Amino acid sequence: PDKPATGYRHYPSEAISRLPEQKIAELIFPAGFFREKARNIKKTALLLYRDGGRVPHTMEGLLKLPGVGRKTANLVLFLGFGIDAICVDTHVHRISNRLGWVHTKTPKQTETALTNFLPQKYWGEINWLMVSFGKRICTPLSPFCSTCKIESLCEKRGVKKYR
Repeated sequence: PDKPATGYRHYPSEAISRLPEQKIAELIFPAGFFREKARNIKKTALLLYRDGGRVPHTMEGLLKLPGVGRKTANLVLFLGFGIDAICVDTHVHRISNRLGWVHTKTPKQTETALTNFLPQKYWGEINWLMVSFGKRICTPLSPFCSTCKIESLCEKRGVKKYR
């Protein structure tokens, strides 16, 4: 895992560290919290530039970067370095519990439980699969269970009303 993360050659940390926060915000809009993310991207770029431009390839190293939590760190590990990791966002947390795969209260607990539940070869894929599924079918409130292909396999944990 000594190779740089994807995109490194396109936007070196030195160039990003010199951009005004407003320009970074424009580049990442319409991402949620784009102003806060722009501030963290600029700080991170400056730190990486001062450290030789290398993106950390460990959970511990990534978590030291401004604005990086476990979800983002796992995403970078998987997409940037090809290291198997489970990126747990609100969709993965909600759907994994709803299906009955895990019985957890926090995304961190879900991440740990899923590493024991899912075969490792699916760790990286689970996020993009569940995000799409969670936005279209298994929505937070009143999911579309009547159109769900796996409805018969679902425990519907926490679901009070569905369509």
